[in-house]
Amino acid sequence: MGRRDRILRLTLGVLRLLLALNILFAVAFLLAAIASLPLHDLLAARIAAKYPAIDVERMVGGVRALLLLGVVAAVPAHVIFSRLTAIIRTVLAGETFASPNARRVRAIGWALLAIQLLDIPLFLILPRFAGTGVGLDGSSFSIGGWLSVLVAFVLARVFAEGAALREDLEGTV
Repeated sequence: MGRRDRILRLTLGVLRLLLALNILFAVAFLLAAIASLPLHDLLAARIAAKYPAIDVERMVGGVRALLLLGVVAAVPAHVIFSRLTAIIRTVLAGETFASPNARRVRAIGWALLAIQLLDIPLFLILPRFAGTGVGLDGSSFSIGGWLSVLVAFVLARVFAEGAALREDLEGTV
């Protein structure tokens, strides 16, 4: 049990770090998007100097859209990291099959779905960077991502059933 606890505690530390980094990057992306407004001309000039044959305004808009999409993506990432942290805490306390964990896993499923759906605006933004040499293959339909959504919802149901069985067992003992 001690080794498992060490791994869970290490995972808890990693999740706390990811939570902090997620917030830091969300704030940085938001500040960069806001700063791009008064610095529009400077940004446009630098892009035009590097890529003279492209539509600069379209690309500046694409950069802003990607920054804002990063801010939006931070919300489901926060849900995932915070709910996993809470689940690990209950596991360390010996309360794995608790009703709150079923709700947490369901919330993770919804967050994973939101992340998958963020590919839609990403696919609409990426063409703005055509002709720049920027790799546009960073996002693609992922069967693994969609399967993770299904797995999360199935696990939420398993946790709910486990919690109900545990509550029934406690009521009969």
